[in-house]
Amino acid sequence: MSEENTFAPKGVSRRTLVKGAAWSLPVIAVAAATPLASASVVPTWNATVTADCSGDYDISVLTGIVGAGLVGVVQTALGVLGLEPNATREFIVTATTGDIPAGTQYLLTDPNALLTVDGLGDVIGAGVAGVVSTSEGFLITLTNAIPQGSTFTVDVYRAVVNVGALSSFTLTQVQTDANAGDNSATTGSLLAAAIDLGSLGIPFVSGSLAVQTCDL
Repeated sequence: MSEENTFAPKGVSRRTLVKGAAWSLPVIAVAAATPLASASVVPTWNATVTADCSGDYDISVLTGIVGAGLVGVVQTALGVLGLEPNATREFIVTATTGDIPAGTQYLLTDPNALLTVDGLGDVIGAGVAGVVSTSEGFLITLTNAIPQGSTFTVDVYRAVVNVGALSSFTLTQVQTDANAGDNSATTGSLLAAAIDLGSLGIPFVSGSLAVQTCDL
């Protein structure tokens, strides 16, 4: 019996065994490396997204209609109807744990097409975030990190092009943080009426005021 077959199973040469081993070693090495390559880094920062929808009309608009001398008495009459001034429709993003990294993105949906890139850019500020329009909504990308304990605000009321229209907005954080359960909020407004100020029975008061009520 030749030396080549001394330690090989019958019918299998040592050359065949060595050839098979050469193919099997890389497979074992790749398999061992795969878990390391697929491991993901868990974010250590966390942010919360909350919505504020309060008030029913803009006091500055009312003042422009009736004048500063009558705005107080008209405001009181509107309060009797359950309508309050200082309408707010905004989202507040807070860095609760660690800093929110620059480049973090937020998607703002506007199904009624009441917002514009320029309008949002004006109320957010270029130093805070950039805004682009996409097929899904407005993508807001942080220009700089938001330090822990700090906030940034997206004021959709000041950015909206038609306050008297039905509107509903949702802001959602795109990236995952340490706690993904608090990264989306909705603020909605429903058109209540165009109030005929002349019907309030106040002398020298006339005009129409667009009023919205929050639907939260």
